[in-house]
Formats: sequence, C-alpha cells, structure tokens
Amino acid sequence: MRTGRPTFIIPGLTAVLATLLFIACGGAGNFTPAPSEQNNLQVPQITVPQSQQELPVMEAAEQNRVLLRTPSLMDLSAGDEFTAVLHLDALEEIHQGVLRLQFDAARMEPIEVQPGEMLPTDMVRIADISRSGFIPLAFTALPGGSDIGEGSGELFRIRFRLLSAGSEAGRPGFQGESEFLQLRDNEGKRLSFELGTQAGGSNVN
Repeated sequence: MRTGRPTFIIPGLTAVLATLLFIACGGAGNFTPAPSEQNNLQVPQITVPQSQQELPVMEAAEQNRVLLRTPSLMDLSAGDEFTAVLHLDALEEIHQGVLRLQFDAARMEPIEVQPGEMLPTDMVRIADISRSGFIPLAFTALPGGSDIGEGSGELFRIRFRLLSAGSEAGRPGFQGESEFLQLRDNEGKRLSFELGTQAGGSNVN
C-alpha cells in the first residue's frame, strides 16, 4: 500500500519554483511567467515520444535529454517488483525542474522513489507516490547551493509493484503536457530538452 509522505516548502523560494512545485504536485498547470520571462514567452522545444515501444540505444545526446528506462514486464507476475530509471544527459547546468510519469493504477503501484547521483545532495527533491495514476517529481537548487552539472547519470529510480501479470501495454511513460515537463537554468529560463524511452532488458534491482 502506498503511504503519503509530507512535503515541506522552504520559505524564500522563488515564485517560479513555487509554481513549478505546484504544477508537479497536481496543480492545474496555469503558469504565470516570472518577470525575467515576460519578454521571452516562447515555450522551448520538448520532444515527447509518441509511443512507448522499445527504442534502439541512443547515441550521444545533441541536446539535454531525459530518458525513461524500464525492464521487460512480460515475464513478471502479480506481486513482482521492478525499477524504472530516469536518466539525464545534461549539456548545460540545470537549476530546477519538474517531470511527471503516468502509469496504469489498475496494473501497478509505486512503492519507492530514490534520488539518483545526478541530483546534488543539497538540492530540494520532491516525489509524491500517493497519487493515483501519476507520479509528480520536482527538484531545485537552493540559493548558494549546487546546480546539476554537465554530464550523464540517474535522476530518479522509481520502484513499482505489479498488481496483475506483466504486460508491455501497461508500461510507465511520460505525461506529455509541456507544463508538467520543465527544466530551467539559474535565471529561471526554460531549457530545451528531449524525452526518450527504452524498454526491455533485464530488471534493475
């Protein structure tokens, strides 16, 4: 059974961050640009995969990229667990962001989220597994804290438990609306990035 975890909002965070966390944790997605964005309202490019089929291993990223890696579910039974990994290829420093995964709540339930090595230990990190059918994720550097640096590695590891026999049709994926998928630099500017999925392979324990 999923258990709710308290979420703490630290006073003094920027208005942009407050909006990001509101969006990530289930807000309606109405976004008012910060003053620094009023003259740059163009939404950056976010390339969303149109399906969740298995994709070939990607070459080196040409822009920021978030990749969702999941194992094969076909041989798993009800009660079995598997781990989905959010992998980041960062070509520039990233100050904050929100992501949202969706899943079939009739087929599986999330039981744990762990931060990956790409997230500095002094970052605020939020993951809510109490929602039905989606998982909001958010992170931000605090004033004087560390941004995500250039490089590649894991953002989050999400552990699921199957409620019925495994099926590729029930694989977790990204929720595609751009308001739920944002990366920003330390000036609050939205960064362009692409999304990808990799399915199949052995389980990640």
